Amino acid sequence: MPANIMGNSVMMVSYEWVLENIEKNPDTITSQMILFRGEKIFRVCIKNQNKNQPIVLLLVVNLNTIGLKVKEVRYGKQDSETRQKMREKEVWNKVKNGKSLQFFTADLTEMVVGKCTFVFSIWVEGSVSSCSYQLSDRLVKHQLWNASLKSQYWADIEIVCQDKTFAAHKAILAARSQVLAEEFASQQPERDGPHQIHIDDVDPAIVEEFLYFLYTGESKTPFLAKEQLLKLAERYQLTTLVNLCRSALRKIDAQQIMSCIASLNPEATALHSECSKSSPCVLITWPDKETEVFYDPNASTFQCCWEFGINSTALSPNVVIEYQYSKLFSPYLTGKMLYTNSIEKPWIHLICMDHGSLGFEVTEVLYSTDFRKWIKMKPKKEDKVELFLFMAQTVDSFYERQNISFCIKLRNTIENYHYEIMDTLWITELWQAAVERHFTDVDVFIGNDKVMEAHKVVLATRSPVMNTLLSKTSGTEKPNVTFDSSIDPTVLEHFLRFIYTGCLGISATNEQLLKLSKMYQVETLSKVGELAVRQSPADVDHVTDFLVANF
Repeated sequence: MPANIMGNSVMMVSYEWVLENIEKNPDTITSQMILFRGEKIFRVCIKNQNKNQPIVLLLVVNLNTIGLKVKEVRYGKQDSETRQKMREKEVWNKVKNGKSLQFFTADLTEMVVGKCTFVFSIWVEGSVSSCSYQLSDRLVKHQLWNASLKSQYWADIEIVCQDKTFAAHKAILAARSQVLAEEFASQQPERDGPHQIHIDDVDPAIVEEFLYFLYTGESKTPFLAKEQLLKLAERYQLTTLVNLCRSALRKIDAQQIMSCIASLNPEATALHSECSKSSPCVLITWPDKETEVFYDPNASTFQCCWEFGINSTALSPNVVIEYQYSKLFSPYLTGKMLYTNSIEKPWIHLICMDHGSLGFEVTEVLYSTDFRKWIKMKPKKEDKVELFLFMAQTVDSFYERQNISFCIKLRNTIENYHYEIMDTLWITELWQAAVERHFTDVDVFIGNDKVMEAHKVVLATRSPVMNTLLSKTSGTEKPNVTFDSSIDPTVLEHFLRFIYTGCLGISATNEQLLKLSKMYQVETLSKVGELAVRQSPADVDHVTDFLVANF
């Protein structure tokens, strides 16, 4: 049986720095501050030195104010097949989280002269550990938040702030905040309208941002450095938001600046010495206009590592790489086995089958044997089947045990179904409230058997069919939703979990899952499932023709 390799998806953003008409002078070339999500975050520069080795730098300033930090940076020239990992220089920080200043450097092999384009791949992650990069149905957040904005689907709480009132749902607020859950559990039934919570010490706009994070697990605006938002997060013990705001409020201080300068030595010292002997160093800004880091929400990067011993098994596809609960990739080597524990300059192959069935396409694959230098693999595609083959020959022979890491760049093709950095607790807390029957108001049956309880607001916002069913019940009667007795309880659990979280826990090819999504009109899940089952099985003649032609 093939061995399975698991990986993780990461957020990569890219920036192209186009330089033109650069003269051969020992100058410092720098960009203007580069925008990311509307904020001035990045700056790149080159110390184009004569006597000392030229270096390229990438500065990251106040990325923590929008809840993010840089994990890793890779760079290369546009016409190059390789990307090199940049070194992160240590900058003094009082705490682990909340880096307000980061910078990365790399040595260049020659001075930059004339025209040149540098490409930076920047790996971004949440500034706190409780934020993660997740694939989910983006509609779940939009639909739940709209239910609050429009006071729909049995809104039973009012948040009053100064002259503004926000409608909300007890089930959602209680699932996200233990303080609110305890308040609701101890409250007396209201006779004259919904229960009210008064918040008078912050602006209404801050209350709206707070509620948006409760409902969606994401910030309404990128900028999180707000004292009033932190005050609310601490009051209602919203842990992730507390940590995000505290991280965002950390500023660059003098000690960080001195630490940055010290880390740059001896480069900075050498540059100062050279400049003092001649005319003052010239700072060239290029381009002389505002630019932006490119971010495509439909793009993601999947990374995994293949560890193996050098033997005959490495020369056959006996390993599979799982992605979204499907076995989509298979790596293996071809080459001459010199001894029992070495292969002479092998070719690395990565096969990708039926990737379109999951609603994404592979756009690029890079590999690395040392986690520092990444090399593009050449793609070959068979148009008649959903099959990609990526190939690259190594310059070194392999001995004994070996690691090969793959960086697989993907692009999602299903609307509203893509990755984003979010509060990991949001994914679990509302669903856990249903499992533990906290403030539930719907019984869920398979045939005559009750299997769990749920919340009307979630079921109704996510499924027009369930909304119609639940709207027919009287105010005093506890409604129920009954599914056909033929439905597998495990599949139903995954279906309801997708309704709550927008995340899939099983393969989208499951027939009962598709049946449920279509019957109850869960839009994104229907699209994912239809695409998965619509893909016809690969024709063996076409597959084998392709493989024979490429080996």
